[in-house]
Amino acid sequence: MARKQKETSREPSKEYICPYCFAKVDLSQVHYICSGQTCARTFAATASSTRSADAAKYVTADGQNEIDYEKSLFYGRDPRGPQAVIAKNHIIRNSSGVCDVCRRPVYTRVCPVCHNPIPPGAEEEGNKIFVILGPKSVGKSHYIAVLINQLKNYVSTEFNGVLNAATDKTTLKYRDMYYRRLFEEKRKLPATKSYDVSDDSREPLIYYLRLFDSERPKVFTFAFFDTAGEDLVSSDKMMSLSINSFISKAAGIVYLVDPLQIRYINQRIHVDGKPPVGPDVSDVLNNICQIIRTNNKLSPKAKIDIPLAVVLTKADVLLKNPEDEEEDKVLFGQCSSIHIPREHGKVDNENFEQIDAELTEYLHRCLGDNFIQTVGGFEDHCYFAVSALGCNPVGSSLPRGVTPMRVEDPFIWLLSKEGLQ
Repeated sequence: MARKQKETSREPSKEYICPYCFAKVDLSQVHYICSGQTCARTFAATASSTRSADAAKYVTADGQNEIDYEKSLFYGRDPRGPQAVIAKNHIIRNSSGVCDVCRRPVYTRVCPVCHNPIPPGAEEEGNKIFVILGPKSVGKSHYIAVLINQLKNYVSTEFNGVLNAATDKTTLKYRDMYYRRLFEEKRKLPATKSYDVSDDSREPLIYYLRLFDSERPKVFTFAFFDTAGEDLVSSDKMMSLSINSFISKAAGIVYLVDPLQIRYINQRIHVDGKPPVGPDVSDVLNNICQIIRTNNKLSPKAKIDIPLAVVLTKADVLLKNPEDEEEDKVLFGQCSSIHIPREHGKVDNENFEQIDAELTEYLHRCLGDNFIQTVGGFEDHCYFAVSALGCNPVGSSLPRGVTPMRVEDPFIWLLSKEGLQ
């Protein structure tokens, strides 16, 4: 019995990847937040009265408030300027676990780089972070909004688990910016603002998925960054916005491709509200590859070891009956493997492999060798076809509401790489 316990136990991790700034954090060197209501003001007043040079950088010029220096930098604000983030609670910038003002123990840990919370049990549970990327207008916002709803209400229970928001801020942001408009008002979501002009884009939606079937519950961290497509147009742009940090440290990547923006498909399909031909999806994916290779110090020939799910969005329009021979070339027939439902409550690898084989051939025909070869630069990859909305919007409205199709498949596949069965 003792031997079995030794084999199944796991040493607590001393390393934590912050899902907000993607810094690699030594859990023995974190910062803390004091729950005392007056400690921040007391700290500011003391720093002003004693004229402490060390403390002055953390206090406003009038000596009335404590500045959250690190979070100000995270948001791209001047810590000494009028837009600096004011600390609501006193920040302890050492690992003592004791407030230096009230001398009471403190328990709320925060990342020392961005001062966002570190969840209780981070040492035991660890974190695996997955990101969703894709060119402009590919449908990332809709995919994220619907995926979260599917994971919360269906997939988590299917695999004996629960999906919880990491913070109240995530709960409110998802409700107000995504769920209410899309599911209750039945309206399309607005375009995502660039990462460099919107704090909302910098704040991910963070969820913990806990699965309880195994001897040791598995915990996965999802950090959903609703990244604007224009932020991925070049590796220089990604580097300047620090998007490279969360891409290169991801445990898995979902790369979305809008079939209606592919020239070969766009010129042949008949559908209302068809978008213009979009940017070359090979170029955007290649930018992502370059970022990962640079950050992770990989040679040009080395395979990238981050699993990649390539996801064809809006796939419902590809299931329509063809109106002519040319359209028939870009549609999926009645015998398509996409029509075959995956087996409930397990990772249906046979189904995923059938879809992957079909889509590999399909995208090779529609996009050519370059895209397939770029995807092949990832050691582990798989193709999927999904539809977040399940129908073609009428203007900005969704008269039939949201009827998703297979949006969870890529995440079930990614989770299978981390032990989901």
